[in-house]
Amino acid sequence: MKAILTTLAVLTTLSLASEQSPHFQIHGKHQVDSFPLKSSHSEVTITGAIAEVKLTQTYTNEGDTPIDATYLFPASTKAAVHGMTMTIGDRSIIAEIQEKEKARATFEKAKSENKSASLLTQKRPNVFSVEVARILPGDELSLTLRYSEILVPNSSTYEFVIPTAIGPRYEGESQGPKSISNPFLNQGETTPTKVSIALALTSPLPIKSLACPSHDSAQIHFDSKTEAKLLLPKTTPDRDFILRYQLAGKKIQSGLLTHQGPDEKTFLLQVEPPLEVSPQDIPERDFIFVIDVSGSMNGFPLNLAKDLFRELTTALRPEDSFNMLLFAGDNQLLSPNSLPATPANIKKAINFLQRKRGGGGTKLLNALDRAFDLPHDHDRSRSLVLISDGFISAEVEVFDLIKNKAQGTNIFPLGVGSSVNRHLIEGLSHFAGNDHVIVSHSTESDTAKERFIKSISLPVLTNIQVKAEGVTLSDLLPARQPDLFAGQPLSLVGKWTGESGTITMTGTTGGGKKISQSFIIKPEQNQPTLPTLWARSKVREISDFATLSEREAERAEVTRLGLKYELLTPYTSFVAVETQPRTHQKESIAVQQALPLPLGVSNAAKSGSVPEPSSSLLVMLVGVFSLCLRIR
Repeated sequence: MKAILTTLAVLTTLSLASEQSPHFQIHGKHQVDSFPLKSSHSEVTITGAIAEVKLTQTYTNEGDTPIDATYLFPASTKAAVHGMTMTIGDRSIIAEIQEKEKARATFEKAKSENKSASLLTQKRPNVFSVEVARILPGDELSLTLRYSEILVPNSSTYEFVIPTAIGPRYEGESQGPKSISNPFLNQGETTPTKVSIALALTSPLPIKSLACPSHDSAQIHFDSKTEAKLLLPKTTPDRDFILRYQLAGKKIQSGLLTHQGPDEKTFLLQVEPPLEVSPQDIPERDFIFVIDVSGSMNGFPLNLAKDLFRELTTALRPEDSFNMLLFAGDNQLLSPNSLPATPANIKKAINFLQRKRGGGGTKLLNALDRAFDLPHDHDRSRSLVLISDGFISAEVEVFDLIKNKAQGTNIFPLGVGSSVNRHLIEGLSHFAGNDHVIVSHSTESDTAKERFIKSISLPVLTNIQVKAEGVTLSDLLPARQPDLFAGQPLSLVGKWTGESGTITMTGTTGGGKKISQSFIIKPEQNQPTLPTLWARSKVREISDFATLSEREAERAEVTRLGLKYELLTPYTSFVAVETQPRTHQKESIAVQQALPLPLGVSNAAKSGSVPEPSSSLLVMLVGVFSLCLRIR
């Protein structure tokens, strides 16, 4: 009897292990290397408000069979990816930008001809896929990607992020393709892939503070008051790399950067808003707190959400009102109508939230739909505060809902967790024109609370307009200028024609005072990344937050921008092909590299993380169990 039960346990374990284990695969008698990506190194240069990154991914084949590898990796939602080079030994191939379907055909043709090749495609605006064909045993192949992004400070704090982990996405609400499904390691398992970062920062003003809250192992060195370097040694890619810094006097680099190319002139304008607002200028407010209590929020993220809610309620005044909606697989509402912000009602809400533990899917779409349908006193300023890690795949549906139903509602998303879905969180703030905050660790909660409360409480500039004298402005992005809240500067990219002139920003403070700031165009400036950054902003405006499958004009425009500016987009990809075939006696085996779960995320976040035994094995197990009963 004991032997049979032991056999039963072993069979069950083997069944689960065969479906869960991503460590290696066996093909016939040949071992296949299931983790071909060995390292990912970023060289970062930050000059003023522009960050430029050279990301090198090194693939090796330590098995004895040729492999075709697929790997997903995240990046900043605002990254403009504008170059890729493939290196095998001493041979380097510069990738070409092609229409997506053509690039795929080029890659597949190279595979069929036994040529080494690589293909870089965009799965989502912040998730990319690398496919590498024909990596022979003993090969070392490197891909070098180049991208740039604009840094926009919040509350006088600059933040630069390199995402390194992708959280499992709940796909139950998405009507689109399941484009980022990927095997994940189990909780507690680590990947042999390592990431490292070397960063150099140069500022026009003295650097007041510089910190890396995400990684204690980061080494920071100041070369001067305006120059600093950071080195992150090789580490596990299980959380976002985050760098934050402030300049002396809590200033930001307000000003105008320009570039004159042979065919066009582009500019970047950043303007710091007023820092003060009078209390009498703040209207009565109604806050709707929408809080994620799904499985991926279990532990640190949900505990932090509870703590932050308690802190956020301290900003409510007696004349304000609020409500709370908790969501996972379904949603629960605190009250049919908003409640006055009395101590008794706040205590009721805290108890309502405190009883919740993380579990279930992340049906954000249903929750937001219900929140927007709540009764609204239009004499009050309504703000929806979303607290979530954003582990969903239905971003487009959520963005469509925001565009259709969020009129008259400010939206302030608060991302919580070590690897937040920044595409969702930043997309929500993009549509609403409001600030967002991301908290990746509990040590940041106090700072985040202070900044978030200030952001949602203090509108400082309205009726913003940008005009020019002596030159003509065009293609301004974002096209609509939102109201500015405390600590949130204006950041604008665009094009101009003419020789010299000024650009002026005007606005109205809460007390009705008119203000303006003017900036002189300096044609001698040269910022060669600005055209690409403008193109990325334009693509973001058109396609990041919409489904273009049935909108041919928009698809054509995104494709045109990608090809003209050599930019990775949903409809353009980078492809590199080695000219000579790679011969080997064995056929290539396809390997999809498993991803580690983000730090603090459990198996509960994985869809189907505890797989069911196969039907044939299940029948056998039932038979063995029946035999055990008969023997007994």
